[in-house]
Amino acid sequence: MSDPRSVSPSTHAPIAPAGLPAGATVCTACALLCEDGVVRPADHRSEHLCERGVESFRRHQAAATTTVAATIDGRPAAAAAAIAAAATRLAGARRVLVTGLEHLTIEGVTSACNFAERIGAAIAPAVDEGRHPGGSTVARCGEITAAWEELRDRADLVIFWGHDPADSHPRFVERFVAPVLSTARRTIAVGTSPLRFPPSPDHVHLPLDDDDDDVDLARLLLADLLERPSGAAPARLRDAARALRSAIDTARCVGIVTGRLDPLGLSSWGVIEVVRALSRRLPAFQVPLHAGSHAPNAAGAKAVLTWRYGAAASAARAGNGGSPAEAIDLVATGAVDAILTLGRIPHSLDEAIRQAIASGRAVKDGGLDPRRVIRMAPEAPDSPDGVWVRSLELFEETGTLLRADGRTIELAGDATRAHVAAVALLAELQEQLAATVPTTPQGAKA
Repeated sequence: MSDPRSVSPSTHAPIAPAGLPAGATVCTACALLCEDGVVRPADHRSEHLCERGVESFRRHQAAATTTVAATIDGRPAAAAAAIAAAATRLAGARRVLVTGLEHLTIEGVTSACNFAERIGAAIAPAVDEGRHPGGSTVARCGEITAAWEELRDRADLVIFWGHDPADSHPRFVERFVAPVLSTARRTIAVGTSPLRFPPSPDHVHLPLDDDDDDVDLARLLLADLLERPSGAAPARLRDAARALRSAIDTARCVGIVTGRLDPLGLSSWGVIEVVRALSRRLPAFQVPLHAGSHAPNAAGAKAVLTWRYGAAASAARAGNGGSPAEAIDLVATGAVDAILTLGRIPHSLDEAIRQAIASGRAVKDGGLDPRRVIRMAPEAPDSPDGVWVRSLELFEETGTLLRADGRTIELAGDATRAHVAAVALLAELQEQLAATVPTTPQGAKA
């Protein structure tokens, strides 16, 4: 196997996606996936990027200054040698976990599933979007949702229900609420704090004393819409409900933006029922923004895993079922003795891996073997344990991402460096595994 991976500093941005200005690239710093960012490394400047996006590209440029392609137990190595070492170590493992999927393209996630099935590994996202607070409530009730462009192009009343998009999707208001509509667009924020970036001077904030007040407010508003008794409630919440009802009565299309972490799911349920009641009168929908994860392709990873396995994660071997689980749970409980991470992973999972190694628990007692921590990521890890092979940044890859509202985003990629894309690295690792050990029928490992 040849080793063409002499990594050199990146001096250009990936090819612009079709229809966008020269130099434009998809920013993968968060799930918003803005595709209009222009990065000019030679001039040390960028356009149309939030602070998070600027920091993401700055981190990439800093990482690109090193020529190290891989490490084995902290020592620099050629990528081919590192992949061979990774194959040997994975071949001796019995409980392998494949994770980090939310920072891969859909094609990369599919390749990861194929790889996990081939070696009988468990596969799980670092953070399972299906386990977000309130997820079970949504599954029982269903939601009436819309694409973000529909909010931008149709909603003349936008209600931010207990969530400021600046916390999770920094440019959401700028891109999907602030643009001028053919008719005047009104915006209302319901919550304990005002929006950090209000879309217009006419924006209204209806303050609440406590985050959970939005549950009672939804109950009052729903009772009003359905003309039912509402029972006792503080005057301040009744005033807020009347203000919302007054705005709704003069609207032609209503969009409710949500995202507050809601452990019991009551807030989620309240908004779902309000939207259902509204939809009988006029076009109305919810736009959920998951506040708990900034992973760019979390929706794409969830879609691929659910389609293949019926759930967004499998604690058992890939393809053989098993209860849904997050990778961090599997690592923390000693359920794996080897782990393959693909792309960037959240700090919480990285810390769980460190703690599992630091615990000193022997592999025979359910411990994680530090030599069997295999990472394929754009940056070398701080820890010297295991094997690391440099991979492309997600925005440099060629492939498809799935935005949280269902829209697909195409990555034009950097064709000159396709050999360090996740799909290519996984293919080489599988080739090395096949040469290291005979193919094991799925499910044969313990």
